[in-house]
Amino acid sequence: RRAASLTPCATSVRWMAIGSRSYLQLLRDNRQFRRLYIAQLISFGGDWFLLVPLMGLLYDLTGSEVATAAVLVAQSLPTVFASPVAGVIADRLSRKAIMIIADLARATIVLGLLFVDNLASPALAFGLLALISVGSSFFFPASNGALPNLVEPEDLPTATVLLGAAWGTMAAVGAALGGVFAAAINRDAAFAIDSVSFLVSAVLIARVTGRFRAEETGDGASMSILSSIGEAVSYARAHPQVAALLTSKSGFALVAGAISLFPLVSIEVFGAGDAGTGLLFGARGLGALIGPLMVKRLFGHSDRLLISSIGYAVALWGVGYILFSTAPGLGLAALAVFAAHLGGGVEWSISTYGLQRLVPDDVRGRIFSFDYAAFTLTMSASFVAAGLLAGTIGIQSVIALSGGLGVAAGLIWSAATKRLWDGLDDPPAEKA
Repeated sequence: RRAASLTPCATSVRWMAIGSRSYLQLLRDNRQFRRLYIAQLISFGGDWFLLVPLMGLLYDLTGSEVATAAVLVAQSLPTVFASPVAGVIADRLSRKAIMIIADLARATIVLGLLFVDNLASPALAFGLLALISVGSSFFFPASNGALPNLVEPEDLPTATVLLGAAWGTMAAVGAALGGVFAAAINRDAAFAIDSVSFLVSAVLIARVTGRFRAEETGDGASMSILSSIGEAVSYARAHPQVAALLTSKSGFALVAGAISLFPLVSIEVFGAGDAGTGLLFGARGLGALIGPLMVKRLFGHSDRLLISSIGYAVALWGVGYILFSTAPGLGLAALAVFAAHLGGGVEWSISTYGLQRLVPDDVRGRIFSFDYAAFTLTMSASFVAAGLLAGTIGIQSVIALSGGLGVAAGLIWSAATKRLWDGLDDPPAEKA
């Protein structure tokens, strides 16, 4: 009975890791995916070159614990307002054009950060970062919506994990290098590198010749944004598996505000400055890189096991942050962050794969924009709460509290959704 109740969006092809090519084989054999992958790899690297020195700069300008958390809020919150429009556009207009325009816009906007230090203007930094976030709000629903059309169905788990690993790879490399680069040379050079990364990404995406959607539609102008959003929300409500996956990111984000405290841990607790901030963000990225690769190797033969691992991965994140809160030195703190984000990376990549597996192409952009908006809204609230609490109960106490809530959230999600995934590995029913 459970197999029969599966969402009708599950295609007749069994999207399983069995028979999929290895990571290197997929990159070698699929030129279109390879270009998309490298484009995002470069763009993510530039983002981390930007974020670490910007957080240090704003802390220098304001001396405020809340200001460092506000950097991540400014990077995230505009997505909540832009995503509904972005999701509709991603389902109705050219996804390729959307991604290129978003890259070119962000390449221009980020150059404005070169004036922040000279003008001593935190407001300018926050405003520009918000505009960059709006560009990202259009880019990622288009990218996630396009991916299942650029790879074979059996290669989708591998491709999704690779793109998730791209974020982790460049968070590890870009954050660490960004912190060292800003400390050794200057912060403005890091901002300039981010601008160039967007330009390179746009060029690579322009060279992708594959189809970015299953079928091109010409009725985009006739469908209102409100009705499109309502259709996406109704779809999620009608399909419990999709609704559960949508809650996994936003539920995780609600307890993950301790991430915004990395600069404070580095500067105030360990006295390590931008380089220490880069190390902590780099450890986060390395965990996010390795976690999805590990879980796919362990459970890649079974979609049921892959998706069931999400809640336990969030609980692992919580355990890591509890250890982080008690670390006596920067090295052990980075190790705890790495362990935590083994789980964080699994949660992000596998929940993304689950939505790509279950949601049809014509509504996929709106579902991903809703997912992204819900995630950023709850994450922004969590960042603000962490920054405020850090000034009252202390940095380590906030981190420990986040960790404890993470353990509880992960275990509750696993228990509440366990039965939803029982039929995922069943072969599709034959049509009469």
